[in-house]
Amino acid sequence: MTSEPAHTSRLGDILVKAHLISLEQLQIALAEQAFYTHKRLGDILVEHGWIHQKTADFFVNQWPNLLNEANSSKKRIGEYLIEAGLLAPEQIQEIMQEQQNNRLWRRFGAIVALKGWVPMSTVDLFLTHLFPEYAEDSPFTKPKQTKLT
Repeated sequence: MTSEPAHTSRLGDILVKAHLISLEQLQIALAEQAFYTHKRLGDILVEHGWIHQKTADFFVNQWPNLLNEANSSKKRIGEYLIEAGLLAPEQIQEIMQEQQNNRLWRRFGAIVALKGWVPMSTVDLFLTHLFPEYAEDSPFTKPKQTKLT
Protein backbone atom coordinates (compact mmCIF):
# COMPACT_ATOMS: atom_id res chain seq x y z
CA MET A 1 0.00 0.00 0.00
CA THR A 2 1.11 3.51 -0.71
CA SER A 3 1.02 6.43 1.66
CA GLU A 4 -0.75 8.70 -0.83
CA PRO A 5 -3.72 10.75 0.38
CA ALA A 6 -7.00 8.86 0.04
CA HIS A 7 -8.27 11.14 -2.73
CA THR A 8 -5.36 10.14 -4.98
CA SER A 9 -5.03 6.51 -3.88
CA ARG A 10 -5.85 3.73 -6.26
CA LEU A 11 -8.89 1.52 -5.79
CA GLY A 12 -6.95 -1.44 -4.42
CA ASP A 13 -5.15 0.69 -1.84
CA ILE A 14 -8.40 2.21 -0.61
CA LEU A 15 -10.15 -1.18 -0.35
CA VAL A 16 -7.22 -2.68 1.58
CA LYS A 17 -7.08 0.32 3.91
CA ALA A 18 -10.81 -0.07 4.57
CA HIS A 19 -10.36 -3.83 5.14
CA LEU A 20 -12.86 -4.59 2.41
CA ILE A 21 -10.26 -6.82 0.73
CA SER A 22 -7.00 -8.28 1.97
CA LEU A 23 -3.55 -7.42 0.67
CA GLU A 24 -3.32 -10.97 -0.68
CA GLN A 25 -6.59 -10.54 -2.61
CA LEU A 26 -5.27 -7.29 -4.07
CA GLN A 27 -2.03 -8.97 -5.14
CA ILE A 28 -3.95 -11.78 -6.84
CA ALA A 29 -6.21 -9.31 -8.64
CA LEU A 30 -3.26 -7.18 -9.75
CA ALA A 31 -1.50 -10.26 -11.11
CA GLU A 32 -4.63 -11.19 -13.05
CA GLN A 33 -4.96 -7.62 -14.31
CA ALA A 34 -1.39 -7.76 -15.62
CA PHE A 35 -2.36 -10.86 -17.62
CA TYR A 36 -5.83 -9.67 -18.68
CA THR A 37 -4.92 -6.08 -19.50
CA HIS A 38 -8.43 -5.23 -20.72
CA LYS A 39 -9.99 -5.92 -17.30
CA ARG A 40 -10.39 -3.28 -14.64
CA LEU A 41 -9.25 -4.10 -11.12
CA GLY A 42 -12.73 -3.59 -9.68
CA ASP A 43 -14.20 -6.04 -12.17
CA ILE A 44 -11.65 -8.69 -11.21
CA LEU A 45 -12.40 -8.21 -7.51
CA VAL A 46 -16.13 -8.52 -8.25
CA GLU A 47 -15.62 -11.66 -10.35
CA HIS A 48 -13.89 -13.28 -7.39
CA GLY A 49 -16.78 -12.29 -5.14
CA TRP A 50 -14.52 -10.25 -2.86
CA ILE A 51 -16.56 -7.06 -3.26
CA HIS A 52 -19.85 -6.08 -4.87
CA GLN A 53 -20.00 -4.16 -8.14
CA LYS A 54 -21.77 -1.33 -6.33
CA THR A 55 -18.82 -1.05 -3.92
CA ALA A 56 -16.23 -0.95 -6.72
CA ASP A 57 -18.26 1.65 -8.62
CA PHE A 58 -18.69 3.80 -5.51
CA PHE A 59 -14.98 3.93 -4.72
CA VAL A 60 -14.00 4.53 -8.36
CA ASN A 61 -16.68 7.04 -9.33
CA GLN A 62 -17.99 8.73 -6.18
CA TRP A 63 -15.24 8.56 -3.55
CA PRO A 64 -12.79 10.95 -5.28
CA ASN A 65 -15.58 13.50 -5.81
CA LEU A 66 -16.70 13.24 -2.18
CA LEU A 67 -13.19 13.95 -0.97
CA ASN A 68 -12.89 16.97 -3.23
CA GLU A 69 -16.19 18.39 -1.93
CA ALA A 70 -14.70 18.96 1.52
CA ASN A 71 -17.17 21.37 3.06
CA SER A 72 -20.21 20.94 0.85
CA SER A 73 -23.46 19.72 2.34
CA LYS A 74 -23.00 16.13 3.35
CA LYS A 75 -25.26 13.17 3.63
CA ARG A 76 -25.31 10.99 6.69
CA ILE A 77 -22.72 8.24 6.95
CA GLY A 78 -25.40 5.58 6.59
CA GLU A 79 -26.42 7.00 3.23
CA TYR A 80 -22.85 6.76 1.98
CA LEU A 81 -22.60 3.16 3.20
CA ILE A 82 -25.79 2.33 1.30
CA GLU A 83 -24.45 4.00 -1.86
CA ALA A 84 -21.27 1.94 -1.49
CA GLY A 85 -23.29 -1.26 -1.30
CA LEU A 86 -22.07 -1.93 2.24
CA LEU A 87 -25.40 -1.57 4.06
CA ALA A 88 -29.08 -1.96 3.19
CA PRO A 89 -31.76 0.57 4.17
CA GLU A 90 -33.28 -2.02 6.52
CA GLN A 91 -30.02 -2.19 8.44
CA ILE A 92 -30.03 1.59 8.86
CA GLN A 93 -33.55 1.43 10.27
CA GLU A 94 -32.53 -1.35 12.66
CA ILE A 95 -29.61 0.69 13.96
CA MET A 96 -31.71 3.81 14.40
CA GLN A 97 -34.32 1.80 16.30
CA GLU A 98 -31.61 0.30 18.50
CA GLN A 99 -30.21 3.75 19.25
CA GLN A 100 -33.65 4.94 20.33
CA ASN A 101 -34.47 1.90 22.48
CA ASN A 102 -31.21 1.13 24.28
CA ARG A 103 -30.24 2.60 27.58
CA LEU A 104 -26.56 2.36 26.56
CA TRP A 105 -26.24 4.72 23.63
CA ARG A 106 -23.71 3.85 20.92
CA ARG A 107 -22.76 5.71 17.79
CA PHE A 108 -23.96 4.53 14.43
CA GLY A 109 -20.52 3.37 13.23
CA ALA A 110 -19.88 1.42 16.43
CA ILE A 111 -23.16 -0.47 16.05
CA VAL A 112 -22.44 -1.24 12.38
CA ALA A 113 -19.06 -2.69 13.34
CA LEU A 114 -20.34 -4.57 16.40
CA LYS A 115 -23.00 -6.24 14.26
CA GLY A 116 -20.25 -7.31 11.84
CA TRP A 117 -21.88 -5.59 8.89
CA VAL A 118 -18.99 -3.27 8.04
CA PRO A 119 -15.44 -3.39 9.43
CA MET A 120 -14.63 -0.60 11.88
CA SER A 121 -11.70 0.35 9.65
CA THR A 122 -14.20 1.04 6.85
CA VAL A 123 -16.29 3.22 9.17
CA ASP A 124 -13.09 4.98 10.23
CA LEU A 125 -12.15 5.63 6.58
CA PHE A 126 -15.51 7.32 5.98
CA LEU A 127 -15.30 9.27 9.23
CA THR A 128 -11.71 10.40 8.74
CA HIS A 129 -12.23 11.66 5.21
CA LEU A 130 -15.87 12.73 5.14
CA PHE A 131 -16.55 13.65 8.79
CA PRO A 132 -13.17 14.56 10.31
CA GLU A 133 -14.90 16.53 13.05
CA TYR A 134 -16.24 13.22 14.43
CA ALA A 135 -13.30 10.93 13.70
CA GLU A 136 -11.79 11.10 17.18
CA ASP A 137 -15.05 11.04 19.16
CA SER A 138 -15.92 8.15 21.42
CA PRO A 139 -18.28 5.51 19.99
CA PHE A 140 -20.28 5.72 23.23
CA THR A 141 -21.12 9.42 23.36
CA LYS A 142 -23.72 11.26 21.40
CA PRO A 143 -22.39 13.50 18.64
CA LYS A 144 -22.49 17.25 18.97
CA GLN A 145 -24.85 17.26 15.96
CA THR A 146 -26.93 14.31 14.78
CA LYS A 147 -26.02 14.30 11.07
CA LEU A 148 -24.00 11.05 11.10
CA THR A 149 -26.72 8.43 11.19
